[in-house]
Amino acid sequence: MLKVVDRGGLFLPSYGLWMDAHRPKPFAVVSHAHSDHTAPHQSFIATAPTIDFMRVRLGDAAASRGIVLPYREPYQKGPIKIELFPAGHILGSAMVHVTTESGESLLYTGDFKTRFGLAAEKIQVPQADTLVMESTFGRPDFTFPPTLAVQEAIRKYCLESFVNGKIPILLAYSLGKAQEVLKILEEVKLPIMAHKAIRLLNPVYQKYGFCMPVTRPLDFDNMQGHIVLMPPSVRKKLPAEIPPHRTAMVSGWGIKESARYRYRTDKVFPLSDHADYPELLQFVKQVNPHTTYLMHGSTVALASDLRRQGREAWSLNCADQLELL
Repeated sequence: MLKVVDRGGLFLPSYGLWMDAHRPKPFAVVSHAHSDHTAPHQSFIATAPTIDFMRVRLGDAAASRGIVLPYREPYQKGPIKIELFPAGHILGSAMVHVTTESGESLLYTGDFKTRFGLAAEKIQVPQADTLVMESTFGRPDFTFPPTLAVQEAIRKYCLESFVNGKIPILLAYSLGKAQEVLKILEEVKLPIMAHKAIRLLNPVYQKYGFCMPVTRPLDFDNMQGHIVLMPPSVRKKLPAEIPPHRTAMVSGWGIKESARYRYRTDKVFPLSDHADYPELLQFVKQVNPHTTYLMHGSTVALASDLRRQGREAWSLNCADQLELL
């Protein structure tokens, strides 16, 4: 069985391989371009969209150290073979499949979802002997409503806001979630203003065949008559006096009734780029590993649920996995 350790990123000590390391390493695999999965490594493997996103966010110097590895194309690193598979999380996101010289295999999911999305590649699920899986929403109460219903609710929210003379303001993280919202709004055909952090990333989506609606630069003085899309952190910069408006957060945490109070918004739409509880259980069945290790979120609870189903499963971060260290 492959030995795996969570040390600020997933580490395979037998092979010196880092995945999604939080601090710079001589060599690493980067699953996707969200900031909690990247670092200025001396050399790293990632998909082409991930490297392009890093170029926009971190600059040419950081991106130039990246080695483009297309999906399903093997990369030999000493005695191990590395392959990337679409993770369905955001554009360019990848699960990492490692095969040793003895034929033993490991799949690291990074962040992933199996539901369809409008702004990411469809997931492809390989089998592996060992699975290391994120479990952000690893409890039964995290079961999302149908995606089509959430998409329609977002469109309805914007149209009703216009009818009532209010500006619909949507809060969504700039990479991935914002582009998913933009694709949802294509059918609405209303003018959209978007923050520059979102607009800077949209050309990467265009480059890889994900056409985005035309957006105008965010202008606090002229928001009337537009759907406004911005990252949550920009909300505090809104002028004290703005025309009548409604504010909604787009987040998987919207599945909780308390979310509207937590985010201090009129509405929270439970749209996530992570797998929910039923997806996590089904994903384990598809991969069919001998052993499953869980990272992030409700690791202990989900591991216990999987063991009750007859599977060997453990939290990688807690006391039930001390034997790994």
